[in-house]
Amino acid sequence: MSACPPATRRLLAALFSLCAAGAHAAAPLATPLERAGYTRISSSAEISAYLDAVAAAVPFARKDVVGESVQGRPIEALVFSTAEAPAAASERLTILITGSQHGAAEPAGGEALLVIARELAGGELRPLLDDADVVLVPNANPDGRDNGRRANAHNVNINTDFVRAAEPETRVLKQILARYVPEAVLDTHESAVLKRKSLARDGYLTDFEAQFEIANNPAVPAAQRALAEYTLVPALLAAVSAAGLPAHRYIGEITSIAQPITNGGLTLRNFRNTAGVGGALSFLVETKLDSREDSYPTYRNIGVRLRKQIICLRAFLELMHAERAAILAAIATPANTRFPLYAGYRLDPAHPVITIAMRRLDTRELEPREFRDHRRIELADSIEMPATYVVTDGLERLAPLLAVHGITYAALESPQTIEVVANRYAAQANITERVATLASLPATITTPPGALVIDLGQPRGRSAVLLLDPRSTSSIFRYPEYASLVDPERPHFVYPVFKGVTTTP
Repeated sequence: MSACPPATRRLLAALFSLCAAGAHAAAPLATPLERAGYTRISSSAEISAYLDAVAAAVPFARKDVVGESVQGRPIEALVFSTAEAPAAASERLTILITGSQHGAAEPAGGEALLVIARELAGGELRPLLDDADVVLVPNANPDGRDNGRRANAHNVNINTDFVRAAEPETRVLKQILARYVPEAVLDTHESAVLKRKSLARDGYLTDFEAQFEIANNPAVPAAQRALAEYTLVPALLAAVSAAGLPAHRYIGEITSIAQPITNGGLTLRNFRNTAGVGGALSFLVETKLDSREDSYPTYRNIGVRLRKQIICLRAFLELMHAERAAILAAIATPANTRFPLYAGYRLDPAHPVITIAMRRLDTRELEPREFRDHRRIELADSIEMPATYVVTDGLERLAPLLAVHGITYAALESPQTIEVVANRYAAQANITERVATLASLPATITTPPGALVIDLGQPRGRSAVLLLDPRSTSSIFRYPEYASLVDPERPHFVYPVFKGVTTTP
């Protein structure tokens, strides 16, 4: 123990003093938040030391350092896996829960995951490990937590970076998905009721307690989306509400009383959809983040906020465990080979208005307000999944991007003559408008040396299509630095191939 940092030694000593001799389950161990009396949030070093303490106390837990933040702080996963568990490997579920993507601005999810870790180690949640492995990532943005900010140290919101994947924290979260291959994922967040620079100017605060959303990108395999939307989310809402926390389907951020209402983002920019298109049953939870301008018994009401997150996390873990057979069956169902590339929110003619209770800023009384209901999703540009992509240009820029996304490819050593579909597209440097297809014709091309071949049958094949087809609202070519590569006057250099390509001479 002498080699451990001082904070780790203190936590280990406290833990071992509470453990019965020879016991394999950890006795209650105070989290850093509890030890601080709820007077401040936990630091990244304290969280790391706590994970060390839990991992040292039980044989079925370990801490993995998965990567580093911009400023070099470790991003860590606490992994619970019982080797002696009675369930066969093919019947076990791997559940991943991430917290604090938004650093110090939304810390309650990460703090709650430390309590959940304690309960998995030796509390009420321990029996779940007989049939499931659980991976907890409490501190996905350690720089944001320690610097007192929402973004990372590059001032980037990492939860909108999963297409470009430019930030270290984003890349680590993608590595976590590849490393642990979870079947169920929950991304925990908080939503501020007071938005001083936007909604507060209209004189209102929001009043949501708990909201859940699914991975709603239209390329999510149909069986998984149906199970999530029609079975799992209703069950989650019922369980959380029954525990005393009113819960509903996610409503996107309200920043103006004149705006339309939508659900969550539809693209791969966020972690939830990245995980969902990659094959997991993926969800978002947001709980109420109280105003910093009010007074509370604990720091920014962190005690109450923590309990709300714990209710949601327990309900999620218990439901995923109970429904593990259905989840594994949905994931094993062959994915639909045809899916739309474009998705956008539109006014619902059958339900044009929604009434939402908003809280007046001056009196703090609830007041019903009507909003235009734009939760109807318009889908377009459906395609049949190609067998292969052949990329003939932009190789220096696209090859590193593919590697970051874990998309494998082969480089052709010599020219090949290949039958492809040649498409011309209009350029579009945003993620909201449709991209026009100017021409689409069969063609025969001769590839240049070094052309890339992407087998779309790989696990991240659907992600490759969404990233590389300019019509996709998740396409990298929707971003200004890549949009210039789309030339409306010539065929797009990412060619769909439906017969496959031989990559060896």
